[in-house]
Amino acid sequence: MEQSNIPQSVPYAFPPKKPPVTFPTGKGELLFGLWTLVFSMLLCNCLFYPGPGLVFAAAQLALMGGTAFYLIRRGHRFGRYEAALLILCAFVAAGFIKSDDGGMKFLMILLLMAMPALSFAIAAGQNRWKPGGVLSLLDSPRATFGLGVGRLGEAGRGIRAAFRSAGTLGRNTGAVGIGLLVAVPVLAMMIPLLMSADAAFEGLLDLLPEWDLEEALTTAILGSFLGILLYTRGVALHHETKAETAPKPVRGVHPLTVNTILFAAAAVYLVYLFSQLAYFVGGFSGILPEDFTLAEYARRGFFEMSELCAINLALIALGVGLVKKEDKTPLSTRLVCLFLGAITAFLVAAASAKMFMYIGSYGLTRARVMTEVFMLWLAITTIAVCVWLFRAKLPYMKVSVMVALVLCAGLFWADVDAQVARYNVRAYQSGQLETVDVEYLSRLSSGAVPYLEALTRDRDPDVAQEAREELAAYRLYQYDDLRGWNWTAWQAAQILEPYQPDEAAEAE
Repeated sequence: MEQSNIPQSVPYAFPPKKPPVTFPTGKGELLFGLWTLVFSMLLCNCLFYPGPGLVFAAAQLALMGGTAFYLIRRGHRFGRYEAALLILCAFVAAGFIKSDDGGMKFLMILLLMAMPALSFAIAAGQNRWKPGGVLSLLDSPRATFGLGVGRLGEAGRGIRAAFRSAGTLGRNTGAVGIGLLVAVPVLAMMIPLLMSADAAFEGLLDLLPEWDLEEALTTAILGSFLGILLYTRGVALHHETKAETAPKPVRGVHPLTVNTILFAAAAVYLVYLFSQLAYFVGGFSGILPEDFTLAEYARRGFFEMSELCAINLALIALGVGLVKKEDKTPLSTRLVCLFLGAITAFLVAAASAKMFMYIGSYGLTRARVMTEVFMLWLAITTIAVCVWLFRAKLPYMKVSVMVALVLCAGLFWADVDAQVARYNVRAYQSGQLETVDVEYLSRLSSGAVPYLEALTRDRDPDVAQEAREELAAYRLYQYDDLRGWNWTAWQAAQILEPYQPDEAAEAE
């Protein structure tokens, strides 16, 4: 019998399945998780109900301090830059005890979502980008979402393994904890439906001590989610494999090509500046060009400055990043980039001078303060970039981030609305401003109340009467709840009390 030449099939051997990654979990991790969960719930409760104030600041400081302590106990060290970031963030968080400015509070919450994460990522060695460059800012969302959200499974398996290794009590405790987390959203849907469906059940719940079911459930759900995310981020920063340095971009464009582009842009700027020199320099001399109102002059200068500065900084970054180099950027490229940086600084100074003209004539507003602060930050960043062109070791992005944090913290603690009201009232009383907009001051936050009260004794009886009417109509949230307490609102409440209508008397 002839044998077949067809080769017999060989069973394919699949490679062994790798066990899922599990982050080691010990007593330190469990305590860190409990700490994070408790203060995350407190933070969410204060944020969505009484509003961010005293207790919100304490919870934010506790969360940042808890993560920093956990990383330090695991052997990580904070360098000067990371420590400075964290200290400034703590200073910003403490500002919620003083400020009652809702707009600034929102901006500071966004800042506190990003900057501590950047500090923790660098301290734990999980940054993919060099801290001194622009791309280093991407390490903040990577720490929160790439590690905090992306490693939920690894952290969860670690907690489960820790409870299992603790014996029967540990396994039962873990099972109950998971059940409670799942039960919270289920109860959030069931209880309101049952209360609306049955009056007896609703009456039974009314016999319980007074508490807000919606508030409790919302706090539990959002606080648990935030606590789990922050816990996972903390343990992932320690247990995750160290991040590899991101590959450097390819740099191979001939210097002549890059310089041609930059010189062409510089030549256009030279022609433009000569043609518009009087327009720009007028801000320094206090002279308003013809056919312009002061408002148009100031606004047009700011928007032009913003667009041109963005283009200039982009040209500098592309020029330095794309040019072919052996050891450092060619001198010709650096010189033309320096020229573009100098033009940027000049445009910022000119726009700022025109804004000061506008403020001197019409007073301060929130938008004008924020504009001036932004231009100050942009000027310092531009100078840092120009120095970096000839001193490559200067971490220009560190300078930019630190200056931004210092300015934000200063604005928050100074209270923008209070400073706007203070300047306008004092400029009016000294004769620098002919009029004062009492109605505008009344629309500011409670930081403006002391200066509105000062106008009740103004020499102009109409202004004094209008100030008294605005104070009588001013409605300030009652800060009897310690969670939302802040110094500015409390101080304003003391001033407003004599001017507020007596509700009992009105009811009679």
